[in-house]
Parts: sequence; C-alpha cells; structure tokens
Amino acid sequence: MEDRFRIDSHKLMFHVGRVNDWLKGKQICPIYLEIAPSGGCNHRCVFCAVDYLAYKAKFLDLNVLKKAVKQAADLGVKSIMYAGEGEPLLHKEIGEIVKYTKGCGIDVAITTNGVFLKKEVSRDILKYLSWIRVSLNAGRSRTYSKIHRTKKDDFYKVIKNLREAVKIKKKYGLKTTIGVQLLLIPDNMRTIFLCMKGCADWKTAGLKSHLGTRR
Repeated sequence: MEDRFRIDSHKLMFHVGRVNDWLKGKQICPIYLEIAPSGGCNHRCVFCAVDYLAYKAKFLDLNVLKKAVKQAADLGVKSIMYAGEGEPLLHKEIGEIVKYTKGCGIDVAITTNGVFLKKEVSRDILKYLSWIRVSLNAGRSRTYSKIHRTKKDDFYKVIKNLREAVKIKKKYGLKTTIGVQLLLIPDNMRTIFLCMKGCADWKTAGLKSHLGTRR
C-alpha cells in the first residue's frame, strides 16, 4: 500500500488544531465517523460479527440521518464512512445519503461487498465519494462463495461491477479511489495472489483481468 494513503497509521498530524484543543481541555468532536445505514446484509461472511446482531434488517430513516449529518458537519466532523456491520448499498436511498453528506462539506466513503455496486449506482455515487472499498476475499468464485457464504455468481457480479466503476471513473475524470480489501484467513490463502494480480492488472494494464474467469 502506498504511503500516501496511510491506511495503517493515524492522521492526527493533519489535524493539529483539533489536537491542541483536546490538550487544552476543550470539548471536541470526532474527526471521522463510521455509520451503518443498513442493519442487514446479503452475505454471511465467515469472519463477520453480524451473527451477534441476529441480522436485523433495519435501515436508518433518511430524514433522521440527514439531521444527524448536518449536526455533525456543524460540530466539525470532517469525514464519514458508510459501512458498519450491514451492507450500505442495501439502503434504497444511499445515493441521496451520499449526496447530502458531501453537500454538508463532509468527505464521504463507502465500504461494501460490491454486489449492488451496479453501473447505475456507480454513476450516482462515485462523483461524491473520496473512496470506495470493496471486500473481495478470494481470487476464485468457489473460495469466494465459501468465505462469503453466498452463491458463486456473486463473485462475477462484483468483478463486473468493479470494472464498470473503473470505466465510469475514467470516463468522467473522477478522483475517487476505487479499492479492494481482503482479510487473509486459511480459507483463502491459495487464491490471495490471484486476487492481488487481478487488481494490479486493472491498474497497470487496463480492465483485463483473469479474476473474472470461471474456475
């Protein structure tokens, strides 16, 4: 991972004023929030903690969420990631949520399993996002299906959606970072390098990748 993303480090150096206020004993707000707009998910990943929540398919009310986001912006929150234990793209109004959040002056990001990141969704939300991260925990459909506990076809849907998202980014000259994340576990060790090579191919050799081959 390139140092400029600083994924594994803190960013306090970019918010010296907030740190100074904290040291002076002032009441401060978080710089960053993570919000789960959806309490349900279409996958049942073996490593997920949603089991403890009994998969309650509840969704945040749009007006309630807008009010909270506006308050957060007024208090000085700088960024919000829509993720949580549910799948954020299951929320039918996720496009409006992302657009409103960005309109309040807050940087927006999403973590998703990518199944619902269809072409029309990418067109709707990518222009408002600083980054979007897709959980792709295998390089083959069979392994993916086992880990995500879903049908194999979801693997190919995600690959297709990622390719379309990259095309849209290039077409409109968007600065949105489109990324893939994975959790290394014994079940996927044999396909990790295949996954990594496929993602590298997208970056260095266009959209062609053997990740989408059926095997």
